[in-house]
Amino acid sequence: MDSTELQTERYRQSLRAVPVRNASVRVVPGGAPDELLLEVPLKYGTVLGILRHLLHARTAKTYALDGVGREVYEEIDGKRDFEELIDRFAERHKLTFLESRALLAQYLQILVRRGLVVATMPRS
Repeated sequence: MDSTELQTERYRQSLRAVPVRNASVRVVPGGAPDELLLEVPLKYGTVLGILRHLLHARTAKTYALDGVGREVYEEIDGKRDFEELIDRFAERHKLTFLESRALLAQYLQILVRRGLVVATMPRS
């Protein structure tokens, strides 16, 4: 397999990735009516856990999603793959596939980095 074929296969695999919401994330009350507040528990190792307890450091981080961020998060159901999410978003917002892919890839990257979502690969 040459490098072009390998790149094409990786691209196809990325479209088949299924984003899944982190089960330990909680929706918390508060915020504006169009805002979604999500609380992610923070994980500490043994030593840092002891320090966290002694220093009364926070045990969770709260993120506020609104607009497109909220829409993207709410579309993630653990069943739709990335390609289907792109298609649905493109249709709703009158975008091309490539425009929708660029926007969603950016938002999903942020959601994954913050621990709100993980991307899984379906079994082939």
